[in-house]
Amino acid sequence: DEEEASLGGWGLVAAFLAVLLALVGPLELRDMTNLTGRKDTGQLLRLMIFGLAFGCGLAWFVTMQSMSRDIFIPIFVTTFSCMAMATLGTVAAVMGYFLPLNEFAEAEQIANVWTGVCFPVFFIISSVSLSAQAHSFGIGGWASTYLSVCGLFAGAFCVTVRMREEKNSTTRGYGNMSCVISWLCANAVVYGRYGVAGVGIVGKSSLTGAQSSVLGAILCSLILLLLEGEASSSRSSYSSSSSRSKSHGLVLPKLTRSNWFAPSLIGIMAMFFACSLYAVLLRGSALAKLSFLVEPSEHASKHSAVPNYAGGKMDEVAKLAKKSVVHTKTLASASKLRESGVWTASSVLGPAMNLVGLAATIPSNVGLARHSWRGSPPSKGLAFLALLLNILAIIFCRGVPSTLALALIGLVGGFIQFSTLK
Repeated sequence: DEEEASLGGWGLVAAFLAVLLALVGPLELRDMTNLTGRKDTGQLLRLMIFGLAFGCGLAWFVTMQSMSRDIFIPIFVTTFSCMAMATLGTVAAVMGYFLPLNEFAEAEQIANVWTGVCFPVFFIISSVSLSAQAHSFGIGGWASTYLSVCGLFAGAFCVTVRMREEKNSTTRGYGNMSCVISWLCANAVVYGRYGVAGVGIVGKSSLTGAQSSVLGAILCSLILLLLEGEASSSRSSYSSSSSRSKSHGLVLPKLTRSNWFAPSLIGIMAMFFACSLYAVLLRGSALAKLSFLVEPSEHASKHSAVPNYAGGKMDEVAKLAKKSVVHTKTLASASKLRESGVWTASSVLGPAMNLVGLAATIPSNVGLARHSWRGSPPSKGLAFLALLLNILAIIFCRGVPSTLALALIGLVGGFIQFSTLK
């Protein structure tokens, strides 16, 4: 397994060589017409070679690091799909950076094909590689590997478009759209790996006392900081008004430098709210079997029961003690989560309390989102009432980590709002 995983390093070598050749000159990615005075007929060929070398190299690295323990057919099918998406994503990112505004429609077409055609088609192709070796959305699964590659190159397109010298509403709109796609892919990988509460991956479901799914979702929300509004770049503001009627993608005219952090805050609250609803209303039902948010399989739990320690030389007694403590904590979390769901609880009291607690977090979080986006704070009375509701949610709703996280966000944000109001 280690030898197969080490083969992924050749992918990084190929990506590095592609970047080196692009910087030195043989794979120059810019149009050379203005420099040579003749029409540059080889730009498309150089771009395709760079896309194949760089995109396929990174896709090969990610796939081998993720699925090296699987059998040949799942690896082959998933690698093929990832390489196709990575190559097209690389071409779109390069075109999005170098093309002038009057030719940006070519990058739009590539991005539309990547998002609307290739993404679902290759996702379906990758699904053929179902394997019993790993949970589809867990570590080593075909879905998590595919979404990791797609999210990586969607984020790359967002970054390259944001770094353009010339911008308009369309370039910003496509950059924002790719940013949201990258954020969704990252959250799908995180929650597919850990579930709504990390139950099922014994010993690796928490970090410093907090659920890994919650921490992962918070880190994923940082991707939304790449979103760009119409007033975010003074250098390109001259073109925003003239092209607003023809803009495409996700245009955010109200996103400014003063509320640049609002999308991340709103995104994390929306994700926690959706996961809380899933845990209470859908988890354990027949519909949940079709969802990627089901808890990881027992196969993954068995292999993750004891963390790997340096050299595997830990004393056997200490191993058993560690396994017992971790297993007890996991069973406690699983029991709380089970009693919080409509389909899994032994009585109606648990789901009802969690729904009431989730509803109690709405006023403070809605007020916090409105304040961060529009700059309109709530009244002091409403802020104080929201604080009390969040405290009740923290006390009575500890079965679903995302609900507890929502209450903590509302409590901290509400306290800050309450202390600043006159």
